[in-house]
Parts: sequence; structure tokens; C-alpha cells
Amino acid sequence: MDPQEELIQRTFPPEEGIITFLELMELHFIQMFRQENVSLLTIRRAAKTAARKYEQPYPFTLHRFDTDGQTIFATLSQSERRRRMVEDLEHGQFVFEKICRPFFRKLDYQQDDPEDNPIRFWPLNKNGRVVLDPQRRFGRPIDAPTGVPTQALYLAVKAGEDQSTVATWFNVPSAAVAAAFKFEESLAA
Repeated sequence: MDPQEELIQRTFPPEEGIITFLELMELHFIQMFRQENVSLLTIRRAAKTAARKYEQPYPFTLHRFDTDGQTIFATLSQSERRRRMVEDLEHGQFVFEKICRPFFRKLDYQQDDPEDNPIRFWPLNKNGRVVLDPQRRFGRPIDAPTGVPTQALYLAVKAGEDQSTVATWFNVPSAAVAAAFKFEESLAA
């Protein structure tokens, strides 16, 4: 089995068919590295190293990984002899600092959680109103203060209604409709 298939099998076990919140967060992290052309082999090795170090199946989601991500990549770089792998790891360290660290700022962690797992994801940043919270609406994207699903607000605007009318219908501020629209449009892109 090639590395990509193995990653997919680990992330999407065939018997379940539904991904968990932690799996979704891990996929976001992997996607950021892939968008920056970090090889799947590099990502896989970093994941294995971090999983061993933190004793967690989804190490990229841990708050602890945020502070130690660069060290893990540096350790892999020192142990690798092939030039291509070292280049990927150096690129991985750059991506971690510039792309992934801001991603961690979009996550909320439970203060007293010894596992240090994320509990909420704010895709538009924490002041962007949209949140994915497994404890609310089964983790579907919602307007955080009101709990209204972003898709409902988005579809009403897409149907031709202006944002202020939609805000009135759903009894939410116009900022909620604007944020929902921005978020849902980002998914379509």
C-alpha cells in the first residue's frame, strides 16, 4: 500500500464511514502541508514521530504539537540522509511556522484536558463568528453566538434574499449572515 492510501485508510477507516472532529482537524493540518508541497512521506514520518512522542493517534491536533512541531521536523531532518527528504523537512519547518502555527490559533482547547485535544475550530478566526463545535449541532458549522447553521443563512442569501432580510428572518445580526456567507463561499472555492 502506498503512503497516500495508508494515510487515507488510517484517516477514513472503511467500517466507520464518518470522520470524527479530531480526524477533521488532523486532515486540515495535513492539507496545509500538502498545499505547500511537503511530501506525504515527510508528513507521515512527522506524524509517526509525534504520535510516538505524545502517545496520541492524532498528534497534529494536540496543543503540545504547536510548541514542538519544529523540533519534531528538525529531529527527522537530522536522522535523514537523503537530500530530498532533508529539503522536504526544511520546507515542513517553514510551513509549520508560517501556515500551521496560525491554524492552532483557530482552535480552542479545554483547559483541564490532560489529553490536550481541541474542542472547537474557528475557521474564520476566533472573531469570525463561525465555529465547528462537536458539542453543538453535531459539529456542523454554526454562527457561534446564535447557533444558527451557516448553511441555512448562506442558502437563503443564495436564493436571492439580501443579507439584512435573512438576518431578520433568522433573528441574527447582519454580521452573522455575512460571516456565514464568507465561510460557505470559502468551501465552494
